[in-house]
Amino acid sequence: MPKVKLNAKVVENARTPVPGVQLDLFDASLPAFGLRVGDRRKTWFVIYRFGGKQKRLTLGHYPALSLGDARIAAGKALDAVDAGRDPAAERETSAKPVIPSDGFLPGSFGALANLYITQACPHLRRGDEVEASITNNIVSVWRDKPVAELRRRDLTALIDPIVASGMRAKAHKVREQALCVMNWAVDRGDIEANLIASPSRGRRRVDPLRYQPRDRVLAPDELTDIWHACDELKGPLPYIVKILMLTGQRRDEVSGMRRAELDLEAGLWTIPSDRYKTGIAHIVPITPAVKDLLGKAPSASKEFVFATIPDSAFCGYSYGKKTLDRKIAERRTKAGLPEMPRWTFHDLRRTLRTGLSELRINSDVAERVLGHVIGGVVGIYDRHAYLDEKRDALERWAVRVAEIVGRPAGREEVVADAVPF
Repeated sequence: MPKVKLNAKVVENARTPVPGVQLDLFDASLPAFGLRVGDRRKTWFVIYRFGGKQKRLTLGHYPALSLGDARIAAGKALDAVDAGRDPAAERETSAKPVIPSDGFLPGSFGALANLYITQACPHLRRGDEVEASITNNIVSVWRDKPVAELRRRDLTALIDPIVASGMRAKAHKVREQALCVMNWAVDRGDIEANLIASPSRGRRRVDPLRYQPRDRVLAPDELTDIWHACDELKGPLPYIVKILMLTGQRRDEVSGMRRAELDLEAGLWTIPSDRYKTGIAHIVPITPAVKDLLGKAPSASKEFVFATIPDSAFCGYSYGKKTLDRKIAERRTKAGLPEMPRWTFHDLRRTLRTGLSELRINSDVAERVLGHVIGGVVGIYDRHAYLDEKRDALERWAVRVAEIVGRPAGREEVVADAVPF
């Protein structure tokens, strides 16, 4: 290999003799140090032996790394070899970012999300659900992405597959959670701006995720089909659905019902504040029809009223809903009725509220039945529990449901050939 006295002029004028062939020029004053000249670039290197093997360490490229700095770097590498250290191994180790015990790269979205889950989620009413959604839907995709480099196009790429799968509600929730985490980071000063937020927020949206409140109210024939389809199922789900229909409470509040919350003698169900959306304890009068359902609902838990596994609230809505919809479709086909439009369990809550208005129940009482917070001066000064009024409203609704589905109020039948969901 040619040895030359490397200086600024030699380095600048060095050329490969034949296109496609690299030329190594070794420094006469530091023989292990040299310059590899190629067609497109020039690279500084140092040759050394370690562990009985000859190794080549790339120091950098000319002109980004000058001759003087390259010679200094080569000297340090050779000093490390004399001290019994491998400079290539040291460089590889130093190049790897130090990953904290949480397993996320510093400055990554995974690290930020982990901090949000640790510090913010415990204070959220449904912190466990938020944590699971962020972990499964956002961190799984953005885990190692630097937070400072996230842009709106990254958010679009995140939610487009969810939208394409038809889960618009989920896509909307995932987008809001991603924005929430980033805004939290801005408030803390971790980042200067939330660059995944759209300037159109707060204005009328035209994209598929524009929020459109559902207005679905189930017709009498639909309530009838849901009720009787439930009679063809086993397990807790059919009882949950009927209680949703009769009480108008939210799905998770019913499925997570604990025996300790029930006072059957007084006919009251108290949903504690930590389980209720408003953060305020909500008392639901138990009508005879609901009490009858509670007494017959199967459960695998001594703590939870509806459970398929011990010590856990009911789980299995997705499969159960599909089975229930299939039974409804079969009933309507046999009756020569058109296919039932898509419905959700929350539609039962809206249907009850509409039904209470049709029964001429005072609007204020109807809202309290649903557990909505009464605003304004009335909400501040009127601390009456309205238990008698709410009980009367729910009992009148139970009679109305019994008339619709053709069953005596307060009585429930068990179908012998019911199938498990």
